[in-house]
Amino acid sequence: MVITFGVLTCRPCPFREQCTSSAAGRRMLTLRPREPEEALARARAEQKTETWKTKYALRAGVEGTIHQALDITDIRRARYRGLPKVRLQHAFSATALNVVRLDAYRTGHDQHRPRSSRLERLAHRLTA
Repeated sequence: MVITFGVLTCRPCPFREQCTSSAAGRRMLTLRPREPEEALARARAEQKTETWKTKYALRAGVEGTIHQALDITDIRRARYRGLPKVRLQHAFSATALNVVRLDAYRTGHDQHRPRSSRLERLAHRLTA
């Protein structure tokens, strides 16, 4: 449920700056049902514990690996049809990713660079 206060009610109020930062100058409140709100509060409290942070650190490492695989080998879509060919493509992609990581480890180069869109790269190439 969303409660919206009127502009005529909020504008003359001396506490408006403390109450809202809305550009329209009025306050909006969102009231959720009790059970989902309590579940959300429990989940947020759990995220501050050390056990949750250690579990999430594992997930963050895996997500970094998946991001790197997508960025380097573009394995989001298979180039071939048929499961045996797709498995072979994934095996080659994983091997290529390991070679890239091994090279970065041996040469000491950091692989973390900001990702840019194709449009940004095209604009950069056109202005250079």
